[in-house]
Amino acid sequence: MTTRVDVPADSTEEEYFQACHAAKVWMEAQPRTGASLFEPYLAMVQASPSGTPGTWGARWSELTLARQAAVITAARAAAADECG
Repeated sequence: MTTRVDVPADSTEEEYFQACHAAKVWMEAQPRTGASLFEPYLAMVQASPSGTPGTWGARWSELTLARQAAVITAARAAAADECG
């Protein structure tokens, strides 16, 4: 599972909000265990065969590295309850 991409994130402010919100909605629907849901969320996104709202409907493998970095950044913010 990819949890870091060493390139600058590429998304508009609206896309960032969409990705962060989608991650937060997913995280809030999971059972509360006290553990971070950052990695489980990324695992789900990366395994999705058809894309998710958090990847703007694209499969993980179709995203550029910069777009993957944007998804990771948004997921990290969602896990920290910082979507804004």
